[in-house]
Amino acid sequence: MAYSLRVGGSRHSNNSCNLQPIRIHAPLTMRSSTCMLMILTLASGLVSASSMSENGSTNNFGVGGLVNLGNTCYLNAQLQCIYHIPKARDLIIHSQQQKSQKRTQTQEMLGLAHVFSNMQQNNSPSSSTSTSTPTTTRVLCQVLGINPYEQQDSQEFWKLLLPELKSTPLVDLYQGAYEDYVAALDGSGRERRREEPFLDLSLDISSGSVLKSMEDTFGKPELLSEEEGNGWRPEKGADKVDALKGSLLRVPGLPSILQLHLKRFQYDWQTDTMSKIKHRFKFPKALDLSTICTDIPKDQDPLTVIYDLHSLVIHVGEYGSGHYYAYVRPDVRTNVWFRLDDSEVTKVKFREVCADAFGGQSSQNRESSNNNKKKGIWARFLAFFSGDGNAYGYGGRTSCAYMVQYVRRSDIPMLYLEESKDK
Repeated sequence: MAYSLRVGGSRHSNNSCNLQPIRIHAPLTMRSSTCMLMILTLASGLVSASSMSENGSTNNFGVGGLVNLGNTCYLNAQLQCIYHIPKARDLIIHSQQQKSQKRTQTQEMLGLAHVFSNMQQNNSPSSSTSTSTPTTTRVLCQVLGINPYEQQDSQEFWKLLLPELKSTPLVDLYQGAYEDYVAALDGSGRERRREEPFLDLSLDISSGSVLKSMEDTFGKPELLSEEEGNGWRPEKGADKVDALKGSLLRVPGLPSILQLHLKRFQYDWQTDTMSKIKHRFKFPKALDLSTICTDIPKDQDPLTVIYDLHSLVIHVGEYGSGHYYAYVRPDVRTNVWFRLDDSEVTKVKFREVCADAFGGQSSQNRESSNNNKKKGIWARFLAFFSGDGNAYGYGGRTSCAYMVQYVRRSDIPMLYLEESKDK
């Protein structure tokens, strides 16, 4: 399978990219016996590559980087977020050992398993070296037919790749569902409801925060007014009536891994151009959806609607050029965060994550920046190099989160491969 998506360039190279329409080509055909041999070698080598984990589990928190092959930062950032969910990593690495799956694993799954197996070996905490070796994704790119010098959209890449892995257990970790509805207001009880599956939720960032955006999406229905000409026609030939149109997020539709896609890019119809929205948009370390999911039974475990922040993908730059990297908290029960910028791995504090990911300037940093402008040149120089004059995070004024990933608190034992230990 070959992919051609959009957005970005590379922080570590001078390569720029031409924007491409989103499309998926026909499945990649094996062009040579060498390519076929590579796939067969991967399939036979995965068991030995993953044998270093105890009891068939890949539950460790080793952290390492990924090599940027030119413009593969988008792929690196998303893979880091997936890899550091032990259950997802385990399903991918041990895909050949899943007895319940009768069909042969896809070449996409084999390529990804190869990368994750190498990451596990290179990142092993028991390694004799103090620093891990960055892992290459070259085999995966070859299997997918990806041009490593062409930048793509990080979030859309994963949404397109996930179904192609043909792993129902893996898809089930990410897939949720919400309900779209239209309900007549004339007292007739006529309504239309439809379940919509999702792998991520796209959120408008104008509200300023994740919770407000989700409340707007799932808590505020739109009025379809017959008087204003946009009433709802319940059935063919019927008169239009006033109705409410909206969406509902219910507890049974909540996924174990919740990915939120922040709509940072917008199209201007007047200028026929795309641009990046860098407004400040905050998200909590613990996301409580009890105000969103109104169908919570009294005897329901409250942890089923609470999500813990696990990782995020950052985009720095403008539309059409830029760079991706990730922040990951391998164990959500701790407060240990890492910035994974291709091959560079840096331990950071959560406040550094927020400064880099929220976008814009906080009111405190804005006030500090304004005060520094009033100072003399020498004082401003000292403030800049001491860090006091920097009102933005690691990526600068154009950096902000593009994808935010949460894990469901009630599913932590399953996601961290601890269910068997508890039994």
